[in-house]
Amino acid sequence: MPARKRVKKIRKVRKVKSVKKVRKVQARKTVRRAKPISAARKTAIVRAAKKVKEKLLGKVVHFYDHISVAIVDVASPIHLGDTVTFKRGDMKLTQRVDSMQINHQPVTEAKKGDVIGVKVKKQVKEGAKVVA
Repeated sequence: MPARKRVKKIRKVRKVKSVKKVRKVQARKTVRRAKPISAARKTAIVRAAKKVKEKLLGKVVHFYDHISVAIVDVASPIHLGDTVTFKRGDMKLTQRVDSMQINHQPVTEAKKGDVIGVKVKKQVKEGAKVVA
């Protein structure tokens, strides 16, 4: 084999090996260069985690202010003694369910589809979400 062909063949082999090495090094660098999470991204992650934890129990369809009773259309089961949060806009009210009625009869639990009356401590606006 002539010397020139041998040199070209050796250079091709070396070139291929160097490309593979370069790719491995680049891959390592990309793994090592993980960007730190910004403060805004952290707060977004925390908010998303809180939303996942909150379970929608129902929605306030009416509020009787003279007796402080919220009429709730139930989307998930609610039991007497559960802690619920009424949310609408920046208004937020957290309390235990101490009194719950269906058609003026006291009940201990309400299932999906029921419309219940819940005694509340403060005024709750219509459209407020009830979450656990």
